[in-house]
Amino acid sequence: MYEVRWPNKERWIFIFCDYPGEPDEFVVLLKAYRDMVHGKIRAISDSMQYKVDNDELGLIFQWDDCFGITVIVPKSTCRFVNHIGHYY
Repeated sequence: MYEVRWPNKERWIFIFCDYPGEPDEFVVLLKAYRDMVHGKIRAISDSMQYKVDNDELGLIFQWDDCFGITVIVPKSTCRFVNHIGHYY
């Protein structure tokens, strides 16, 4: 199970899971998102950062053994999310 936090001021979403020190949960989440947007996963750096082609939000998925799973939200997407958030 995942616990998702609202983006912080640096536009990072922290995602907590049952086994935070293991990248397996990250892989499952990334593949599920890929399937949801019907895209293809591509690495954007050597440090476990990935994007999913066909993702209109342009999210960057990252995993490391310090922070676990994080998703970086681009500024343009963050503005959209904040705008929508005013209605809910």
